[in-house]
Amino acid sequence: AGQAPVLTTVVKPRDAVQWALFYLPVLSPRPGQLSQGQEWQASVDQSTEAWAQGDLGAALEALDGISDQAIRDARLFAFRASLLLAAGEVEGATKDLERALLLSPDDSDALALKSIIAVANNDLKAASGAARRAVSLDPDSATARIAESYARQARFDLEGARESLEKAVQLDPDDALAWARLAEVRSSLGQGGEALAAAEKAVALQPNLSRTQTVLGFAYLTRVQTRQAQEAFENAIELDGDDPLPRLGQGLARIREGDLDGGLEDLEVAVSLDPGEALVRSYLGKGYFEAKRTGLDEREYGVAQQADPNDPTPWFYQAITQQTTNRPVEALDSIQEAIERNDNRWVYR
Repeated sequence: AGQAPVLTTVVKPRDAVQWALFYLPVLSPRPGQLSQGQEWQASVDQSTEAWAQGDLGAALEALDGISDQAIRDARLFAFRASLLLAAGEVEGATKDLERALLLSPDDSDALALKSIIAVANNDLKAASGAARRAVSLDPDSATARIAESYARQARFDLEGARESLEKAVQLDPDDALAWARLAEVRSSLGQGGEALAAAEKAVALQPNLSRTQTVLGFAYLTRVQTRQAQEAFENAIELDGDDPLPRLGQGLARIREGDLDGGLEDLEVAVSLDPGEALVRSYLGKGYFEAKRTGLDEREYGVAQQADPNDPTPWFYQAITQQTTNRPVEALDSIQEAIERNDNRWVYR
């Protein structure tokens, strides 16, 4: 404060993208659930109310006055960790999870959040282990089941993920995140009508969460209801401008409606918000191809191939570009590379 910006370090974003990882939400506490009878219960209730209204900043600010030493409830540390993860503050979140597990080594919520961090870092063994332990410690926890679904999907087990989420909404029918997540997986399995119903249920429960609006947008998009999809994505972006997913969805919806320039702008913003995400790079490259911006499309495919060597998508789109530009031998090589990786696509659904 009070001085010009000072350069303190230089990083290569593709080599240091921890700041760009997006941690998926699993914890959905409601006012009055946490730390009843404690002297700072009012602050906690204020925080959960703000979170339910989609105001992450206010939710974190409401907890500022509570000292770590005063907290004797692991659930509060886990809740604060979930807010910090939503803000991308993984270091602070990790410390809070350590504090939670020190107070209560069997805290299911804390273990579920540790599983989500492991998924984001592609540590599938740790993710599965933490999720299984969270479920075993609290079989009635919807949060644990949601975390389990992410760990299962990361291992290409979509049916297992759906099973976890069907159990989650059975355990807690008022958990909006569980319904939103169920909508995602149903859509992944081609169950369009059931996916839309789950997404609408999620929005009805918590319309002010960016996640519920985003999932509703994709449910509409898979049914080619692009106008309704755009409206949901616009709501999600207004609620959380840092989330790349609604930008991706809005870009695809606009392109489908014939607005290629507007759609490309959205895809470029999505890439800027999550530069290490291979799939978004692939879609941006496809957008450049449609706009005949030669060279930019293949640049994005190359970045996507480096970012995730297992994803077939950039190889497939690159083959289309090469065939279109009369390079059939290169196109054949690329499509063969895509075919070799094709079974990996389940995780992206």
